[in-house]
Amino acid sequence: MKSSFLSDLKKIFTSSQVLIGLLATMILLIFFRLGATILLPDIKTVSSDSSGSTSFLQIVSLISGSGNSNITFFSVGISPYITAQIIVQLLSTEVIKPLARLAKSGEKGKRKIEIITRFLTIPFAIAQGYAMLSMSYTQGLISINSLTASGESGTPLSELPGLDIFKILLALTAGSLVSLFIADMITKRGIGNGITLIILSGILSQIYFNFQSVFESIVKTDGTSNEQFTSYIAFISYVLLFIILIIAVVIINGATRKIPIQQTGSSLNTNLNEMAYLPIKVNAAGVIPVIFASSIITIPTTIMQLFNPDGAIQLNEYLGLDKPIGMTLYALLIILFSFFYSYIQLNPEQIASNFKKSGKYIPGIKSGIATEKYISRILIRINFIGAPYLAVIAIIPYIISATTGISSGIAIGGTGVIILVTGSVDFWQALTSAQTNYKYTKTKKDIQQSYIDDESETKNKVTHLW
Repeated sequence: MKSSFLSDLKKIFTSSQVLIGLLATMILLIFFRLGATILLPDIKTVSSDSSGSTSFLQIVSLISGSGNSNITFFSVGISPYITAQIIVQLLSTEVIKPLARLAKSGEKGKRKIEIITRFLTIPFAIAQGYAMLSMSYTQGLISINSLTASGESGTPLSELPGLDIFKILLALTAGSLVSLFIADMITKRGIGNGITLIILSGILSQIYFNFQSVFESIVKTDGTSNEQFTSYIAFISYVLLFIILIIAVVIINGATRKIPIQQTGSSLNTNLNEMAYLPIKVNAAGVIPVIFASSIITIPTTIMQLFNPDGAIQLNEYLGLDKPIGMTLYALLIILFSFFYSYIQLNPEQIASNFKKSGKYIPGIKSGIATEKYISRILIRINFIGAPYLAVIAIIPYIISATTGISSGIAIGGTGVIILVTGSVDFWQALTSAQTNYKYTKTKKDIQQSYIDDESETKNKVTHLW
């Protein structure tokens, strides 16, 4: 019997252990949000309108979890770690043999790969921090006291004293590592995936301001009555479209292809309701391909910003997600990563091996290689639906921006909606899973304690008889 939402909610809030984990998660997220609002010393915000920032800054602020384009302690956030993770995963697929061997050597190898990824995070944090700092200053979003004190407002960032740049980059890099530590603590001590929740917190922190900006952009308060009425209808349509988009993402995320499974030695089960199955989601890779694509598309601008800031601005004109080339490249990267990551996450080879060891099989399919090929074929077919769906949802804000004039930084859809839905669903599943695991652990401990008490009572009785 399936439990209802209210009954699950009641169980969660009556479990002290789950509430402690939830409280720890909330405290850590609040600490991160506070750090994401504290500007670094010597830096002052000139423009608080993030809608005017470049697509590079919008993407970095989204995947870093900061939620804004200001240079704060956590503005770089976990973005460098995600970039490092992508590169290490790509290099682990037979590109670099030692890394490939580590990837296949179980938990010990995975721990070593994780250490390599974290060391690689540091140079990425420095590079991305400098790129964000330079781009924000060039776009006029921030001012740096060391540059403006002399009265020369147009002084290029490259002329800033080396010690001042070092201090700012050191603070940004430290903030990135602290962000990663907070994400680890949430994953280990709290509830849910820390990285996803940090990114989700940045999106949630900007929802109200985005709708406010859209309202100010669409609604005309100083026009004729007909113009005002039309503008209000346009804003209501915008909100309805946002809700419809969320519903569509929820439906697609919940869509599953069920592969029936049988057990060797048992009779053939033809009842679909009682049959075991292997579930493969239409969106098998989740939100990871979108995050990966967002990270990859910022790398050229980051590298160019280090050597030629003016060239970085020109490059952003081509690779910006509101430009045809950048939008097309972004969509292709999402589709590519969807096929790549879903295969890594599902791992048909491992599933086929586990089926063979446990005596399970797919009716009509031979064990071993045939099972692996069958699962891979289904996964590829599903991705022909799931991957384009992710790409279309991700580029919707830029299409809206190009057709309506609303800035892509505040338009609906895109990576934000996908992470909002996927992250919320994953967090809810983590909550219910934590409650179930705690209940199982508690029951197991009660049984063990009962066994110990019975054994102790038996010993006491024997001692009394003697």
